[in-house]
Amino acid sequence: MSPKRDNAAPSRGEQDAIDVLLWLGHNAGRELAYADIARGTGIPDSSRLRRAVPKARAAAALLGHRLEQFQASRDPLRRGVRVTRFHKLGQGDEFGARDALLACRKAVAYMGDMHRACTFEASNPHSIEPEAFGQMAGAVDGCMKTVSGVEGLGSKVFKAQGTIRRQAERIADLEAQVAELTSPPSAASA
Repeated sequence: MSPKRDNAAPSRGEQDAIDVLLWLGHNAGRELAYADIARGTGIPDSSRLRRAVPKARAAAALLGHRLEQFQASRDPLRRGVRVTRFHKLGQGDEFGARDALLACRKAVAYMGDMHRACTFEASNPHSIEPEAFGQMAGAVDGCMKTVSGVEGLGSKVFKAQGTIRRQAERIADLEAQVAELTSPPSAASA
């Protein structure tokens, strides 16, 4: 007989997810690969860690935080490395917006698959419940129409972000020029 598990204590998988989430909280905003998370938490870089990260992502979402999907790193020194980033509530950035748009695109693609499958089953004479599948197809169709503007909204977001970034760079350049013009000449140049 196996010993009874204490219901108050978390399972190893739950504890791994807790450890990952706690460690991510101290590394918010940094690009992190599975190897980084493994080193930081002490959980081996194996299927055990790969089960813990999605659980940590779900727990983060319940707390209002965001653990991005793994994507290729933007750091030239880590070219090709798949990384994620953790953002605490209210601390996202333009790369987080890219992650959100990626999630939207994936969801719309899955909804398209669901719509095709439900439409097929609604017209299938051997279906177990054609009317229910027809209702699901109608609901998904409505949802897809509602979110069909994701691409347009995404373009607006990135255009605005690019404009703000360019303006900030220009302001920084002008401030540097003003500081250069107003600073007293150095003794070396005299």
